[in-house]
Amino acid sequence: MKNVIIKQVYAVGMHHSGVRQLDVGPIYYCGKKEGNPKDPNAIALYEDKNLHHRVCYLRREDAAKLKDIVIYAQGPCYLRTKFGPEKFSRFKGPQQNCNFGFKFNESDATTLAAILNGAFIHTIF
Repeated sequence: MKNVIIKQVYAVGMHHSGVRQLDVGPIYYCGKKEGNPKDPNAIALYEDKNLHHRVCYLRREDAAKLKDIVIYAQGPCYLRTKFGPEKFSRFKGPQQNCNFGFKFNESDATTLAAILNGAFIHTIF
């Protein structure tokens, strides 16, 4: 098994679930949000590994790019915030810069690297 870490993925919508921001340091778990009429590619972030307590979502642009990548994940995808929330414009809520990671089979390394190159800043190890 290998790991991939994708950098500069943004979490959004924290204020809708009651938390003003994600804590820097702890690991959050990701799960596809099926049946979302506003965003069919939505990826939700949860506090627990069982994906019960949703705290926010990945930014729509990031989730759309990650939809072709997460199919290679073996086990849960995880996310760790790196900084406090930032506000880029008055039309959007705060966003938090995060690293997104998961484990995958070594046999998929070449295919996954080809998809990631040019789309994300990433590390495969």
